[in-house]
Amino acid sequence: MFKENRLAVIITFVTGVMAVLLLSGCTSTAVNGGAGISKTLKITIPGEPMTVDPTKSIETNGGAVIDQISEGIYRRNANNKIAAGVVERLVRPTDNGTKYTFTIRQNAKWQTGQPITSRDFVNAIERQANPKTKSQQTTSISYLKNFQAVNSGKVSPNKLGIHAINKRTFYIKLTKPVPFMNYEFTNFYPLNTEAVKKYGGQYGSTGDKTVANGAYVLKGWNGTNDSWHYEKNQHYWDAKNVKIPQIDVAVIKDDNTAQNMFTSGQIDLTTLTGQYVKANQNNKNLVVTETGRNNYIYFNNKKKATANENLRHAISLVIDRQSLAKNVLQDGSIGATNIVPKNYAKDPSNGKDFTSEVGNQAPTNSTKAKSYWKKAQKEIGSKKVSLDFLVDDTDTEKKLAEYVQGAVSKNLKGLSINIVSVPHATHVTRDFQTEFDICTVGWGPDYPDAQNFLDGLRHRNAINFSHFSDRKYDRLMNKVDNTTKYDAKQRWNFEKQADKRLMKIAAVAPTYQASQAHLINSKLGGLKWDAMSGQSGKLQYAYWK
Repeated sequence: MFKENRLAVIITFVTGVMAVLLLSGCTSTAVNGGAGISKTLKITIPGEPMTVDPTKSIETNGGAVIDQISEGIYRRNANNKIAAGVVERLVRPTDNGTKYTFTIRQNAKWQTGQPITSRDFVNAIERQANPKTKSQQTTSISYLKNFQAVNSGKVSPNKLGIHAINKRTFYIKLTKPVPFMNYEFTNFYPLNTEAVKKYGGQYGSTGDKTVANGAYVLKGWNGTNDSWHYEKNQHYWDAKNVKIPQIDVAVIKDDNTAQNMFTSGQIDLTTLTGQYVKANQNNKNLVVTETGRNNYIYFNNKKKATANENLRHAISLVIDRQSLAKNVLQDGSIGATNIVPKNYAKDPSNGKDFTSEVGNQAPTNSTKAKSYWKKAQKEIGSKKVSLDFLVDDTDTEKKLAEYVQGAVSKNLKGLSINIVSVPHATHVTRDFQTEFDICTVGWGPDYPDAQNFLDGLRHRNAINFSHFSDRKYDRLMNKVDNTTKYDAKQRWNFEKQADKRLMKIAAVAPTYQASQAHLINSKLGGLKWDAMSGQSGKLQYAYWK
């Protein structure tokens, strides 16, 4: 859902358009795996980012930019494995798995040439936890000692479990062992201390108010425009292995435009959805990757109708997920049977998939749906209910909404769905303000554990903008959290119990598990996607063949 993790949000994985030409680049041709290349790479992105401040961004477009210009404690390497990023090496925790001590690389620098210091990390994470910052991107740092007290304003941010030892060494103290912490450390970014002091809350709102420490520097983004470019960061510690010096980016929201621009050679890398994936299934330039990004419907629990469990069940039961994926989306996505995606979380004792062990938690049954709807009508006190369905103004989201609208109209007489299609940034804003009856949500994972998806519906989670609350569910998730008391197998069993509880009361309605489909120039190499990859991938590994 985001990427708060980048809720993935949040949020949806579709692509898009604008009929403008990308910035033109150099014309030289690359040879020998990218050595000495000057040819510009031209790519698309499905929407404008809301911010590129990595301590605030929680949506996919901002995340796609951050992936190119920022680097955390750790990074994902060319094979998508966890590797040392800004720090010298991967470290093992001490103090019973709760303390990590890091040393920053001697040659780790900002785009300005300034050394990255421990204070840049400490200030950034303290700022992220500070309630005055109002960051909704706090999941990854929530395991730090005193986080709750700091984030609620009870104690000063300098009490947070991150401290500088010297200019290049700092440590992080957790409240308990976290088995997936290495994945979370990829989201622990430093911020340039001087720039944050200068720009304050405006940091990351434009390219000029952003200081990169990653492989590329952001140029030409004024906060609202639909084209910009990345330039190779000459001060990046691994700059010698960054083969492409410039990348031009254009916001393209229409798949037909993206496809035509790719075919005509105006762009080298783009994403496709729906019928365009199906139409290109025999195209040698098409690469389709199953992702861990799951999509589902949130219900506003502040409103009487959508807080009704029977109504939620009724809507969920009329959705035929397999038909939705195969016949409507047609982009390689699969029907979602759970809030947790398939082929993602594995049983620590036998390696079995989480969804196979809990079974289909989102079945289709129109007869049962009608029965639930009758109960809902009585409890709501009305034969007719009209709901606004908030979605992105993209092809995939619109198709999904139209499908749900039709299924509800056909099976649940008296219940009507009005589609409200808005730009992605508007969608995200309204999500966090709970300005919807029902809405689409997409969540992209940060670490391979079912908790990454289940956490989102806990009562006080920042991305629980449906305001769903269930004490039994929260108690189970508190046990999942308690890694000091419970081992991996016990946590797994509590996760399954929590999941079944969540789905039993229809807290969400799963829809589909997304795939990523890319059209890639055959002369471009080095890009690999997996379940946790972002839209564009890590472009620092790209090269011209």
